[in-house]
Amino acid sequence: MTDIKQTNLFWRIVISSVGAALIIMAVVSILLFFFGSHTTATITTRRVGGADDNRPVSQRYEWSVDYDFKDMQESIYSGHSTRRGNDIAVMTEKGVYYFAFAPFINTLESEAEPNWGQLLYITIGLILIFAVNRKKCKKISTIPQK
Repeated sequence: MTDIKQTNLFWRIVISSVGAALIIMAVVSILLFFFGSHTTATITTRRVGGADDNRPVSQRYEWSVDYDFKDMQESIYSGHSTRRGNDIAVMTEKGVYYFAFAPFINTLESEAEPNWGQLLYITIGLILIFAVNRKKCKKISTIPQK
């Protein structure tokens, strides 16, 4: 009996952590857009994936996007993202948002702009947390006792 409770507790913690991580990722990118510092980055790209013929030509390949930028104190920081692009190149902006108090928390400009994906991450995170942590109601018998 205690093994079942320990297993259930383990999965509740894991699923709640995944939900919290999704919420944190979305909220941090929104906060970067509104409260982060903005600068220009040096972008380096390389194609990492093979052709996916089920996608449009402009999105057939996966690209690794690495970027370096200087913060206000002229320290260099870097970041990484992935994008989909065609067989020759991938389109990416050079703007980066970062927190001045923690420049290691950064993202490319387009990933920080508020969008439906962030709202989706927050919603899925909340659903995961509430689904695994809701209290189960005990059914009360309606049969009268003698």
